[in-house]
Amino acid sequence: MNVDVVKGIMFIRLEGDLTTNTFQMFNNELDYLLYKQGMHYFVFNFYEIDTMDPIILSSLQNKLIEIFLCCGKVVMCGLSALWKKIIGTQDRLYFVNDEMEALKYFSI
Repeated sequence: MNVDVVKGIMFIRLEGDLTTNTFQMFNNELDYLLYKQGMHYFVFNFYEIDTMDPIILSSLQNKLIEIFLCCGKVVMCGLSALWKKIIGTQDRLYFVNDEMEALKYFSI
């Protein structure tokens, strides 16, 4: 996991396998950023994910809801059309092709 902040937006680039164990590390980092650091704008980049365990889908959706309840926004890139459809649409969730495109969804 690679984390960068650009103009108040947290860019999280994931790589390798996203399993239940690795998702827990991702979840802990997000909790720290959301609740301790007060970050509200996130870009999740899934382009370097080799495999994603379908069982983590509900955990990912729960984490998105937590972010939305804190008035946050999330932009995701690198997901397949199937994963986008499974995750569904939300008012504060956007799917883009690359990270640079994500910047247009945030006004800080």
